Amino acid sequence: MFVRLYITAQNEPEAKGNLIIVLEKLKSILIKTNVEKLEPYWKFNDMYVVELSLEVKKDLTLSGLKYLLESISDRWEYYGEPINELLASKTVEGCNYILKNVEMINIYLDKYDIKD
Repeated sequence: MFVRLYITAQNEPEAKGNLIIVLEKLKSILIKTNVEKLEPYWKFNDMYVVELSLEVKKDLTLSGLKYLLESISDRWEYYGEPINELLASKTVEGCNYILKNVEMINIYLDKYDIKD
């Protein structure tokens, strides 16, 4: 699973702290986490982009993942058939809640991430 996060932060230590909060929400499905990139986002001074490769538990189902993601945002968009991308953003219509300091999160599923 590949995840790209856009998080509000003034500096790298603050960005890492905000990342830890997001990963806490996912810890029940994680086997291994690898931070590929953590750097200032070029468009905004107070934002960082974080890219992660996540190894998830083999028994993860799409319904289980959707349930877990409700703790990050109340509004997710799903793309692909079968679903291979999930998106939550402060700017998506109908979003009433997204985890503090998270502006947007994209999750890209590998075909081996989710059991049918």
